[in-house]
Amino acid sequence: MKDLARALRRHHAARIKRARRFYFGIDNSTDLRRLGKLLNTPTPCSCWMCGNPRRQGELSVSELLHALTWHEDA
Repeated sequence: MKDLARALRRHHAARIKRARRFYFGIDNSTDLRRLGKLLNTPTPCSCWMCGNPRRQGELSVSELLHALTWHEDA
């Protein structure tokens, strides 16, 4: 039986490129290099608005929701 890992990886790459075509209010399908960057790095930078909130000493959205539901249950 043939290994389908390469086909699956290419399928997901094409799917993600289609989904991220209009990131940041720009049609990225014309610039293939930018679309390739969006495949692996969906955030444009690592500033305090775009980057990981834990780097700035904050909690992520899922961690905030978990803490909120935990406090309501107690």
